[in-house]
Amino acid sequence: MNNMKKLFSIIFVGLCLFMTSCDDTFNLDLQEDPNNPTPETADLESLYNSVQLEFAAFLESPQFFTMQLSRQRAFTAGNVYETAYSPVGFDGTWRSAYSNFMPDADAVIDLASATQQFIHVGSSKVMKAYVLATLVDLFGDVPFTNAGQGIDLLSPSADNGADVYASASALLDEAIADLEANTAAGPNIDVMYGGSASGWIAAANSLKIKMAVNTGDMATVNAIVDSGNYISSSDQDWDLQYGSNRDNPDSRHPLYVDSYETSDGDYQSNWLMWLMSEDVDDPRRRAYFYRQVPSVPLDNINRFDCIHSVLPDQASAPSHYTACNPDMPYCAGSVDKGYYGRDHGNGNGIPPDGDIRAVYGVYPAGGKFDNDTFGGTQNSGTDGALGAGIHPIISSFMINFWRAELMAASGNNDGAKEQFMAGVAGSISKSLGFIDRDQNSLTEVVSTDIQTGAQILGDAFVPSDSIVSLFLDEMSARYDAASDKMQLIATQELIASYGNGIEGLNMIRRTGQPDNIQPAILTSAGTMVRSALYPAVHVNLNQTATQKSVYDQVFWDQANLGPCFN
Repeated sequence: MNNMKKLFSIIFVGLCLFMTSCDDTFNLDLQEDPNNPTPETADLESLYNSVQLEFAAFLESPQFFTMQLSRQRAFTAGNVYETAYSPVGFDGTWRSAYSNFMPDADAVIDLASATQQFIHVGSSKVMKAYVLATLVDLFGDVPFTNAGQGIDLLSPSADNGADVYASASALLDEAIADLEANTAAGPNIDVMYGGSASGWIAAANSLKIKMAVNTGDMATVNAIVDSGNYISSSDQDWDLQYGSNRDNPDSRHPLYVDSYETSDGDYQSNWLMWLMSEDVDDPRRRAYFYRQVPSVPLDNINRFDCIHSVLPDQASAPSHYTACNPDMPYCAGSVDKGYYGRDHGNGNGIPPDGDIRAVYGVYPAGGKFDNDTFGGTQNSGTDGALGAGIHPIISSFMINFWRAELMAASGNNDGAKEQFMAGVAGSISKSLGFIDRDQNSLTEVVSTDIQTGAQILGDAFVPSDSIVSLFLDEMSARYDAASDKMQLIATQELIASYGNGIEGLNMIRRTGQPDNIQPAILTSAGTMVRSALYPAVHVNLNQTATQKSVYDQVFWDQANLGPCFN
């Protein structure tokens, strides 16, 4: 399966080229574009390709919301939680699900069922179940039972989130039965599992684990784990692979496009960068982030908008920061090490600081490996792994962390530690495995040894096995010493889920941890958002819909978020 996955970045380009008129990979409207297939006119393979592209669009569309709230990147949407996000900002997610993906997925299921091509059927049902569960995780109650009927029912009412979860679980059971019964050839192009029925079955069971963890259903988790038929190793990971093609179509990771073209990239989370560079020297940091400067230059006050001071100055950290953690970073992740981003909730204007911001690295965005060259990244997409990254959907290490959560909550600290350590080790192994995708940074001459005159290449900065072992020893010691095991588990789980904002946000709402996280920079920010507003396109056009509050909790969210989440 590893060899199949290595081909996916190439296949992803071919998938898009296979479709006529694919100028915008992630904004296809297949119901309106006459050059693209529709359920009424498409052949099965063209329609299945559409489903994969639309699934990719759905995965990426809520990332601005989930990654910001989970501190995977800086929350810059506003200074106050309640007004930071608007209904129109979620229109793309809603359309991706209801207008694009689900009608085409249902069409694939109908067409392929008639010809008994059950890998097409089963995999489409698995993707549909993921979309349904994620809609609940984002919005709470959403239309399902009466949705998708077109002009026969223009205003479908919302189903209870728990009922939609149950429907998604039932759909996964159907998918597994379909996949087990398949005798026909798989899809011509499958950018996630290469047409492997066993791969999709593992994904289906792993999605059932994820949903059971959200609802606290340990019995279901244990039963699936005991069966052994789930994502238990990295070669089974459910990833969406991106390619390196820049034009016609652009198949690159959206986060790469954000930071490696010609404009300033997103602000990274100062808290996350501090956690990985100052709190402990995390071997993943050079894969996650690329620094454009060796240290944050303090010679120009116009570069900064720190809120409580003119320049980044740890002594100026507000008291509600130090109450959460005496070492809480302020205005920079690390001045001395060049990790410059933004604090949580700093939605002020943008100063001329694009050339000193840390940007997305080789994992998962397909950017540059940080080899201490400190170069600019606004080079029209010519740096690093050229965008050949992944969206990690469900990884084996995520399941380790989920099991650690449940075990710690039940008092099984030894079992929780075993799963916690496996999760940390798996996350490190996966992220460091992406460094080879940026060969130029590994073979680049970085400096010269002043003693011998020998050239030092970029690969000298790849974390060694001994460095990884030291870090794992540190995590083991911290676990043993921790009075609050869940805080440590949640902290490392948040780091490991980098690139998948929904998993980070779900974990926070599930556990209320880590409760020493960086709070909003202003004490007037209010309490943290618990769910997304209904999109404008839904509220304005559906007569049964009424707008909800960002403080409404989805049905499984019972966590008490402490003051550091304010």
